[in-house]
Amino acid sequence: MRISKLGNIKKQKVKVYSLAILIIVLFFNITGCSNAKKEATEGLALSSDYEITATLDPYSKRLEHTTTARVSNNGASSTRELYFHLYGNLFKTDTEYISVISVSDENGNSIPFELRDNEQLVLLTLNETLDVGEVATVIFSCIVTIPAMELIYGIAQNGEIHLSYFYPQLAVYGTNGWDTNPMNEILDGRHLESSDFRITIQVPSEYEIAANGTVVSNETSNGQTTYVFQAESRREIVLIAFTDFAHAERSVGNTKIFGYINSKYSQVDIDRLMDAVVFSMEFYNRIYIEYPYETLVITNGGTPARGFGASMEYSGLFTVVMESAFEKTVFHEMAHQWFYALVGNDENVEPWLDEAFAEFSAMLCYEIFDADAAERYWEIQEIQSEQVKNFMNDAYVNISVAESANEDNPFLFHYIFYARGSLFLKELMDAIGRDEFLSILSEYCKTYTFKIATTQGFLSILRENTTVDIESIVDKYVDSHRVQA
Repeated sequence: MRISKLGNIKKQKVKVYSLAILIIVLFFNITGCSNAKKEATEGLALSSDYEITATLDPYSKRLEHTTTARVSNNGASSTRELYFHLYGNLFKTDTEYISVISVSDENGNSIPFELRDNEQLVLLTLNETLDVGEVATVIFSCIVTIPAMELIYGIAQNGEIHLSYFYPQLAVYGTNGWDTNPMNEILDGRHLESSDFRITIQVPSEYEIAANGTVVSNETSNGQTTYVFQAESRREIVLIAFTDFAHAERSVGNTKIFGYINSKYSQVDIDRLMDAVVFSMEFYNRIYIEYPYETLVITNGGTPARGFGASMEYSGLFTVVMESAFEKTVFHEMAHQWFYALVGNDENVEPWLDEAFAEFSAMLCYEIFDADAAERYWEIQEIQSEQVKNFMNDAYVNISVAESANEDNPFLFHYIFYARGSLFLKELMDAIGRDEFLSILSEYCKTYTFKIATTQGFLSILRENTTVDIESIVDKYVDSHRVQA
């Protein structure tokens, strides 16, 4: 993700756990009251696919949808509780938000639910236990009142509509239980498994819809157009609605690249954008693994009603704020198609695993595109270390890249996870050798495609595939005490 002006990133809310909560947790553990829940959920391995039927009315700024989630229990234990993220409510206002009207099972029976964390989280209590090997069908009925765009979500000044995370999506259950963290206000709080999606959406025929999937059908009748999209192994589904966009198309390997760009941009800029996408995709295909999706969608970042715009990555789609020199941004967002979309991570716990890898990859690409500019970039990162030392304190200069995303200073967030993280990868490459290191990153991609990676997983692959002693470099950049197993 890229904010067009970093200093205007909202500060992330820092969670504070009180002593009282700790005492309560300890009490229940000691008395054994929590043991039943632990035993009931231990060994859970859940996945979900989604079918969405939606109607978008841009004039009333309203999206109505029914989302059917089919949750499979692939683990060793049963559960009756399910958590779903409603990340889009990060942008809720007093009158504009995602409202869950009802939740039911496949037989039409109501399922009790509770909204939490400023309505970014939905807790369900199933009517029947979801046993090992079974599938639970959960049907959400929702109404989305769409706000004016802020950063990446809502209705832009020129009327285009950007909708991501407008539907409930199953939370990850990992080694530490359910991840119920909301998306943070720096927009890097996502933690999602890969899923299959099918969405049917109706919109007035003067509007077009783009989504991060393959168009199955597109039919117009009585002034309404119905689109059907199929998207496999994505971490989310995203919708962009517009009326006056230029179309562009390219191909790389087995992937068709579709550009939908506001007509206010010149054909020269549109060609520059598409050429940069092709350039970087060919490069990443060569050094990592071949991009597996049949389609990739690129569109401009919308102009927000308040604040500044952002370029943003999703699985199979990204947006670019088209400022004067946007190729570097394209290379970064394209790299996210490998490090986020394919190789997933918990962005709250280890955000460097997508941002640093995307930044490092973008600079490798930029070295070919503009070697002088790339060299200046690495020099700037070193200078930034001195800025951190001067304006913050010495402790931050060598801070671990494996920190969690709890920094409430946007400058530090960028320094740790983008700049310092990419310097870590560059130092590893310089020590190991370019070809060998890129081969290791390719192996890392093969191992974790459509999965969720960890710092420990990356370090394990690194150590298994080189005889070079890199421990001093790892110690310099990574605090082993903060690395998850």
